[in-house]
Formats: sequence, structure tokens, C-alpha cells
Amino acid sequence: MMAVASLRGTVGEWIQGWILPDGEALVSLTVEWRGSVRAFRGGGRSRLAPKAHRALMLAREAFGVDDASVEVENPLRPALGLGTSTMDVGGVIASCGALGGREVSEEELFRMCCSVEPSDGTMFRGLALVDHINGRLIERLPEPPEMWLAALLPYRTLDTEAYRRDRGLLKAVRDRAQRHAKAYQVFKRGLLEGNSRKVAAAATMSSIIQQAIMPREEWPLLLSACRERKGIGIAVAHSGTASGVIFKDPVSAEACREFIASRWDLGEVRVVRACGGGVDVDVRG
Repeated sequence: MMAVASLRGTVGEWIQGWILPDGEALVSLTVEWRGSVRAFRGGGRSRLAPKAHRALMLAREAFGVDDASVEVENPLRPALGLGTSTMDVGGVIASCGALGGREVSEEELFRMCCSVEPSDGTMFRGLALVDHINGRLIERLPEPPEMWLAALLPYRTLDTEAYRRDRGLLKAVRDRAQRHAKAYQVFKRGLLEGNSRKVAAAATMSSIIQQAIMPREEWPLLLSACRERKGIGIAVAHSGTASGVIFKDPVSAEACREFIASRWDLGEVRVVRACGGGVDVDVRG
């Protein structure tokens, strides 16, 4: 018997900041990239990255599958803000749950992921505002209207855990609580109206706030690409290095990819569609 679980990746977040009265929250910018985890019984010691290993230890105990082993397939580079840790950790937990005969709910999966590390909300169908520190689902949201990104994936990295240890950065986030809350309200209205320009405007508001907190060297290029190629907004990984210019269609996003690639050689530039989240689980044998 084998269980396979698959989660989507991200290009950072639509919104992240001090949105709640008592702390931070985010809405992951889920995209069509996917990673998967296969869980099976036996097979000896699994060779895993530290976070995936912690998830396996947690899942073995929670679901009574002491002999579970896993294999992780993740096409994305870590420590950019692409949701790779959540793909791995969530995939390990969901696949081991299925191996033990348990259907793990989205909220339970999110809580368990957050017990390993601050997590993306990519396991929720549609979009979701989540407290990524304490594992709380705050509000479910609809999928975004059709939107595409020309995504910048730098070679340099930033580990989420290192970011969260910087108390100066976290104070700067809290000091901008009112602006974060306003950006979220614009974002929510845009989703409910199916208005891609409002959604992108809110993402840009959140990106501008984050640029003041933690400047990224690609910012002038993002602004130039958005202006020259007529993008509708900018999104960033708030605790990572990835970013993107937002468009309504893939043709415009591809033209922007070419524009950026001709001017920037410090990473990859890829086109990807924004979408909703969810975890897919398949039990075989």
C-alpha cells in the first residue's frame, strides 16, 4: 500500500502582515507548481530535509504508522518563498495520515504543519487568511480571478526561520498594522467582486509595505517591468526572495518574462498561473 499527497507551491503571498488584532496573518499566493510525497510502510530510514523529518516523526506518532517511510519530490528550490517547506511538511503529514487510514482535514493539516514551522495556507481549497504562527484558520476566501505572474526566482535565499528571529523586522511589521489591515480589506473586496485589478492593487500595497521593512534589490526592476509591460501589480515573498509582476493573461506575462530575463541574470524568470489551494491525496494498492 502507498499513499501520495500533493500540494501546490507559491510565489510568496498576496498579503502578509499585522492584520489581526493580536498578530500576523497571511494569504498565500498559490500557483500551479506542485510537489508530492509518497508514503509507504517499511523501506528503512528515510533521507529527508530537517523539516520533513520532523513532520515524519510527528505523523508516525499521530497516525500510528511507526514503520512509515516517505519519498519527497519537490521541483522548486527552497528558501525563496515558494512554499516548498509546506509542500514537503504537508505532503508528509497528509500521506502518512492516509497510510494510517485517516483523512486529515485541511484545518488539522494546517495546525500540524504549523507545529513544525510557520506554514503557508496552501492546503485550503480556494484561498484563506491564516495565522501562520499559531495554526489558526481565520477566514476562507474564494479563488482569485484568472491572473498570471512573471515570477523572479533569485539565486540568493532567505530562510523563514532566520527572518522570524529578527526582532527588529517583526517590530517594523507590527508598527504598520493599520496599513496591513487596509490592504487586506482591498484584497478581500477584490476577490468577492472577481476584480483582478483590486486583488493586484492590494498585493502591491502589501509589497510596498514590505519593501520599506526589508528592501530587495530587484525592486527597481519590478517597478520598471510592471510599468513598461503594463502589469496590474506586484507581489513578493514577505519572508523570502521571490517576487513577481501580475498580469491578467499569460501572453502579457510571457512578454514581461522576456523583458526581465534580458535585463537580469541573478536568477530564473518563469511564468505561472495563480490559483486556489488544496491537498490531493491518492491511496494505491
